[in-house]
Amino acid sequence: MPVIELLAHTVSVLSALGIALVFGFYPLAVVVAGGLRRARTPVRVRRAPSVSLLVAVRNGEELIEAKVRNSVALRSPGALQIVLVSDGSQDRTVERAVLSGRGRVQVLPLREHRGKATALDAGVRLCRGEILVFSDADALLAPDALLRLCERFTDPSVGGVCGQRLIAEERGELTRPQSSYIAADSALKRAEARLGSVTSNDGKLYAIRRELYRPVDPGATDDLYTCLSVVEQGRRFVFEPSSRAFIRTPSRNVGHELARRRRIVARSLHGIAQKRALLNPLRHGPFAVQLFVNKVLRRMLPVFVVAVFLATLALAAERPWARLFLAAQLAFYALALLRRPLAAVPGLGTTAALAHYFCIGNLGTLLGLSDFLRGREIVRWDPIKSG
Repeated sequence: MPVIELLAHTVSVLSALGIALVFGFYPLAVVVAGGLRRARTPVRVRRAPSVSLLVAVRNGEELIEAKVRNSVALRSPGALQIVLVSDGSQDRTVERAVLSGRGRVQVLPLREHRGKATALDAGVRLCRGEILVFSDADALLAPDALLRLCERFTDPSVGGVCGQRLIAEERGELTRPQSSYIAADSALKRAEARLGSVTSNDGKLYAIRRELYRPVDPGATDDLYTCLSVVEQGRRFVFEPSSRAFIRTPSRNVGHELARRRRIVARSLHGIAQKRALLNPLRHGPFAVQLFVNKVLRRMLPVFVVAVFLATLALAAERPWARLFLAAQLAFYALALLRRPLAAVPGLGTTAALAHYFCIGNLGTLLGLSDFLRGREIVRWDPIKSG
């Protein structure tokens, strides 16, 4: 076998294995292992903890009144404090928050736009609750969301809890594939939590014990960084699907999804790099392997996808299996390109939408991976919450 052919064959096999590990072997192994693990019986603590709900917002005047009304109506196990930090907003966010809060909300206006991490750190200094709950301005919480989160803290091994996000609107061509992605990610979180800790968190709704909070690295995503900080301190970070946050479609269009995915990937990899000791299986056991597969190897998917395509293209002239594999890939990408003409075709329209979302997501991931490898840190950005 010629050297080039051998190299192409090796690349195709290794890349295909990488894709299969992320999409098949890992989820299956976690779900099976989680199903075999008996549920933990926590020690029940009767005393109701006090709660601080912290929201960091930037130019959110269209959202803030609904968020404040929703927050003050939440049921809490103990005393509820609501803190809202404006990250240098240039619109009427602060004014509307104060008026709609009617004294029930502490509003901290930061004069400069310094990024979400700085805003959260400033807000935590005002929080008095034993449990810190973090949420975003565009997430409306179910009335019992805080109760469901805090129930998990009756287990002393639990240091943090992630809630369940649900898309509550049908807007834009990306709504359905994003809902499918969220459903799959939630199923994985359930299984991971049964094994110990989740390897991903959701910034729309999560909570931690006050004493476990550590300042967030400005270049990292706050949700994942905080999750890793809790695990680093020897506590579990779990998932509670009954604690629900209702959101609008995360990405309104292709451009929005590319920018959003690019930012999230670059910032999450930056956070993992800061917490890289957690990737040592000798110290952190199975969690280290789970974190590597689900949060590092998964970011390598676009590299695997491109490598498989180029390798099978190189082998197609000599190998029948490579021609079949290449044809399957081309059919998949054709579905992605033809998503709009196929939208009305039952079954095929949904498949085409998922194929399109897969391609867009991987392109955004590739851009984020490139940013991380080039050392580009994203500390400040203007979130797109309207439209």
